Amino acid sequence: MIAYLAEVLRYLRLRPLVGASDEHHLFDAAELPRAPEPKPLPAQPAALSADWNGRLAETKTRAFRVLRDGVVTRSWNAPGDEASRAGRLYSVTKSVLSLAWGIADAEGRVPGLDEPVFRGLTVRNLLRMDSGLGFDEGFTRLNRQVYTYLNPDARRTVRRGRLADPVARDFHYNDFHSLLLGVLLEEGLVRSGWKPSGPVAEPVAGWVWERLLAPLGQENAGRFVVDSTRRRFPKTESGLCLSADDLAKVGLLVLGGGAWEGRQLVPAAWLSQSTDPAQGWSGAAAFGRYQGLAWGPWLATGRGYYGWHWWGRHESGAPNTVFALGIHGQMLVVSPRHRAVVVRLADRWALKDWWPEVILDGLDSGEL
Repeated sequence: MIAYLAEVLRYLRLRPLVGASDEHHLFDAAELPRAPEPKPLPAQPAALSADWNGRLAETKTRAFRVLRDGVVTRSWNAPGDEASRAGRLYSVTKSVLSLAWGIADAEGRVPGLDEPVFRGLTVRNLLRMDSGLGFDEGFTRLNRQVYTYLNPDARRTVRRGRLADPVARDFHYNDFHSLLLGVLLEEGLVRSGWKPSGPVAEPVAGWVWERLLAPLGQENAGRFVVDSTRRRFPKTESGLCLSADDLAKVGLLVLGGGAWEGRQLVPAAWLSQSTDPAQGWSGAAAFGRYQGLAWGPWLATGRGYYGWHWWGRHESGAPNTVFALGIHGQMLVVSPRHRAVVVRLADRWALKDWWPEVILDGLDSGEL
């Protein structure tokens, strides 16, 4: 507890010195180097409209990319920011974790979907976020969200989670789920004999780098924030830090059904299941817990759903849109209907409207 409180005080002292996207520099991290064969994205960028330039500047956006058919067609960086700059992705990390888990699942390195793994809970409960584990949203007091975010021993932290609600009764977005999946992934990798063969020594971070980021041709140095210098567990609920272009490649992988340049990096069946509304939570009633939060009004429309660590939007006559979201407006939007991927890295949400809808409206209108 003393180490945790000391970390809280350190964080409160240093946090005002950086924007949210640069907050990862306050923590130790597993460094994620450029891939041995980095692959720049093809680009034919057109100018953004005055409205979009103004919107991005006013909302503290740090980087913004639009890709159509695998080509960057719109590109924006905040003044003074290099395109190579890595930003903390926060809960977008959860969606990347789902991809990494799917690879390990196909290789039999982790527990099966319906195998009990913690207090009778299954992997499916953790992926769907319906475990009943107690959790609090927000950073205004020393609650369970702050505890999971700043405790310097993540492995012990997740083992202290307690059931507070009936299992599988409703959706409860909860960082314990993603941290626990990260711990289970680490244990599974070690148990199955997998060891990093590249420059990233931490098993989970090494797995993500070797099996996803390096094959995608990571072009710019990234980071994976760890819980502490001593324990070095990657923060699988919030710690991944990538450049906009490298995150866009993850989106292209999802758009391509898990295939990249003729190689199936993520099993297509896993990706299909993990983004299928029938496998997760769908309909306004499923999200009643969130009526009073910023995302409540959109969820109340019934258009949104949550799969296995991926958000989605129901589409009519076309494959559903899927997206990953971070607390400060980081996002990865994958729209099969537009054959498009959109990335936003940012210091805050800073918009009264629901960003994914604004982006999809921009794609519909041709502004993006």
